Amino acid sequence: MKFYRILPLLVIGLAHSPHSFAGEDKVDDEIIVTARRIAEPAKDYAGSVSVLSERRLLEISPVHPAEALNEIAGVNIHRGSGQEHLTAIRSPVLTGGAGAGSFLYLEDGVPLRAAGFSNVNGLFESMLELAGSVEVTKGPGSVLYGSNAVHGLINILSQDPSKSKRYSLDLLGNELGYARLKTSFSGAAFSGKYRLSGSFASDPGFRANSGFDQQKIQFRYDGQVGDWDVKTLASFQNLNQETAGFIRGVDAFKDPVLAASNPNPEAFRDGRTARVAVHFNKKASETARVSFIPYARSVDLTFLRHFVPGQALEEGGHKSIGLLSSYEVLSSFGRYTFGFDAEYTQGFTREFQAGPSRFSFIQGEHYDYEVNALVLSPYVQTRFALGDKTKINIGARADYTAYDYDNLIGNGSFGRFLRIADRRDAYFTVSPKLGITHTLNPNITLFGRLARGSRAPQTSDVYSLQINQTPGMVKPETLDSLEFGLKGNAGKLKIEAAVFAMQKNNFFFRNANGFNVENGKTKHVGIEVEFDLPIASYLGYSGGLTLANHTYDFTDIVGSASSSITKGDQVDSAPNTTGFMQLTAKPLDGLNLSIKWHHVGSYFTDPGNTAKYAGHDIFTLRGNYDISHKISLYSRIDNIFNTAYANRADFAFGSNRFFPGRPRTLFFGIKIKS
Repeated sequence: MKFYRILPLLVIGLAHSPHSFAGEDKVDDEIIVTARRIAEPAKDYAGSVSVLSERRLLEISPVHPAEALNEIAGVNIHRGSGQEHLTAIRSPVLTGGAGAGSFLYLEDGVPLRAAGFSNVNGLFESMLELAGSVEVTKGPGSVLYGSNAVHGLINILSQDPSKSKRYSLDLLGNELGYARLKTSFSGAAFSGKYRLSGSFASDPGFRANSGFDQQKIQFRYDGQVGDWDVKTLASFQNLNQETAGFIRGVDAFKDPVLAASNPNPEAFRDGRTARVAVHFNKKASETARVSFIPYARSVDLTFLRHFVPGQALEEGGHKSIGLLSSYEVLSSFGRYTFGFDAEYTQGFTREFQAGPSRFSFIQGEHYDYEVNALVLSPYVQTRFALGDKTKINIGARADYTAYDYDNLIGNGSFGRFLRIADRRDAYFTVSPKLGITHTLNPNITLFGRLARGSRAPQTSDVYSLQINQTPGMVKPETLDSLEFGLKGNAGKLKIEAAVFAMQKNNFFFRNANGFNVENGKTKHVGIEVEFDLPIASYLGYSGGLTLANHTYDFTDIVGSASSSITKGDQVDSAPNTTGFMQLTAKPLDGLNLSIKWHHVGSYFTDPGNTAKYAGHDIFTLRGNYDISHKISLYSRIDNIFNTAYANRADFAFGSNRFFPGRPRTLFFGIKIKS
């Protein structure tokens, strides 16, 4: 199905709205918390933020982050094996250090990982299954967020506890043997309120010798200490995964036998994470508020690098402590925010190849090093009015990042791997932001934003070097973004639309031959539209559409490490069109039905634009029936037409590679709540 065929449907859907953009119907403002860490109307933020509410998350009941997040325009999550994934937010689907460092994953505003130690599959460490809502900021984050908030950020917000005793049980399974139990208990304790939630999942996988077991537990307590409102949030996650590797060959995903096979039955991924954060907030006066968030985290990850020749075992982890602080004051001239964040991390990386040498991937130790990191980040912003309808937001954030690297094995070149002597490196970036909002009428806001996103290099970028690199040459990545848009309600129609243009410098990535490129440049332009339209009391229509163009802005055609990139080429893993449409019906009291179409357009799979994936269109049918106010049954059929498709396609080390998509699968569940 061609993407342009949805445009008539969109036009027809909009035509059903009985009101124009000048309509007087008032719809409650959507509230977001990510931009300032306190609740504010989404229309007051000069930028694009999409929200998945608790209700929508319950309707989706995602078993993988992609199932929820791909319902947001501008977001394209490629599923790997099990809980693995690669992310795109107003970007190509990025891998390696670029994929890890270009997107910031948060839990109630606190990063899941330390700056410089990110995980390209980092969303599996989140509590998405237990979330109260999810907010996705597209483009560089506000001044509250530094390294990694380059292309965008995802904030997983915990559920509010209740003082009255409440519980919920949610059991989900599928015909292939997947099973998940979610549970939550909430009530009053010690003059406050708490919530204890858990998710316990087991999946044998639809491919041979694949599957995972994962446990997540989260505890939240809200109370008061003197004049302070205090929220304590603790999370724990454990993943044990048997990983299925790429299948290879032209259109290999179309062969059902190959799609169900696993060329790398030895591959695995084990990860454990623990986090705790205490949020202190209080009014310092009638016009000022102060916030402190001390936090700590521990991360350990071990996996087999099945996606490269040699299949080395990589072990890594880090422990961090940090503090996020801010002071906000309202004066007759505007609202001012001053903040200072600090984080200290101790981390390590080890990589060892037990198998025989393959090409330049040599047998034996590749890397063994430790890195201590310090990040200090002051920021300031002000927001003031120009007349009754226009507001200006100006701010800037500075990030100082220092690494102290200690090599624990011999220096020198070993195959393609370069082990360097002990050294210290420091990086300093400044990220200015300028935003404007203009109230067109009580329901529609226009906005514009000029912002820079930046990130210090990942420690893996700087210290897991290759023989084509020189120590100290990796620079901070910067992205300059300009966007304009509108958001609000036109009668019954809720809509947000934006156009954007971005330029990225010092883009660090690995090319199709597996060699690091330190100073790439790319350009990104696009249009995004999200809408939600109640057509009648029993029928609704919603969707999200993205038209984008991502191109290389440099040429890299010299040397054995080249990917034959020519300026103007399409960036690989960057479809020009993505989107979804959903029709929801309520034919009977307590019965909800929906059918969703998810579209991914064609894209090149190598930087030289010589190999291509044709894209796909997948349909999902969902149903939910409330037996009573306490018990609900729900079900869904993924991939209704049993389409052969690839969750991810790429071209590397001389071959076409695919993660095949799951065939038609029936999920069924029951929810019980007090």
